[in-house]
Amino acid sequence: MKVGAMLNMVELETFAAVVEHRSFTQAAVALNISSAAATRRVKRLEQSIGALLLVREPAVMPTKAGEEVFRHFMTVRLQEDDLLRRVTPGRASTTALALAVNADSVATWFEPVTRELAQHHVALEIVVDDQDHTLEALARGDVKGFLSTQPEPVVDRFVAEAVGQMRYQCVATPGFAREHFAGGLTLPGVLEATAILFDRKDTLHDVFFGLHFGVTVGRYPRHYFPSPAALLNAILDDLGYGLVPAMQAEPLIRGGRLVALAPGHDLMIDLYWHHWAQEPEPLATISALVMAAARRSLVQPVPGGERAS
Repeated sequence: MKVGAMLNMVELETFAAVVEHRSFTQAAVALNISSAAATRRVKRLEQSIGALLLVREPAVMPTKAGEEVFRHFMTVRLQEDDLLRRVTPGRASTTALALAVNADSVATWFEPVTRELAQHHVALEIVVDDQDHTLEALARGDVKGFLSTQPEPVVDRFVAEAVGQMRYQCVATPGFAREHFAGGLTLPGVLEATAILFDRKDTLHDVFFGLHFGVTVGRYPRHYFPSPAALLNAILDDLGYGLVPAMQAEPLIRGGRLVALAPGHDLMIDLYWHHWAQEPEPLATISALVMAAARRSLVQPVPGGERAS
């Protein structure tokens, strides 16, 4: 790329559309141009920069250089939106943003964040997926923030900040507990009773059993309900027992609908908010809102190894 050369915004917008849609054809439809025109624009951008930005096979994906260019374009677009809102206060346009948040957080403490974000003219997309897929989205720039159990930054130019611990309790209905765990949560009981898991990627029970019994428990009966509400309802319907966020479990325990199978042995899961190290608005405000809400709702470590909620 020549020194001082300016990137063509039309070509950048076309390139970004291809990345977002993962298809030249779909990007062309979104931009109301032909696929050939979209291809030409991306090729001209690659020639201007002097680097390959996209790989076409087996699927359309940005290269490392393409990821950098896409993040640049998204930053510019966010800055322009923020500038227009500041210089024209009556402007009512919104900024579309995607954040990756685990399902249990969405079901418990994250909802107030969405209400606050609506006041900042944000059209929010919550992505709930496995970590590997989300990392790809982070690398491309599709997702602007990511709640994870990973304590270290997983994408260049991102930082990871601890926001607290999600506390899980192993629970069942009183009737299920009497039938399967009359003597408490035991290894024979676990090997016989059915556990309720979120999906096949859910490792919470494996971690909990390892900590509770000191051994790996690989083969135990299980049902899968890929929704926090459906998982909790399955437990309440006596289909099995399971690990539930304490924010959901405790009111039901107080009401007598659930019992804790391992009192005093809750599972603590550390959570970290991953975000751009240098955030334009409104991303900086969004990250601040997310982290503040998490720290109000999640368990916070205190000096001496104790935990305060």
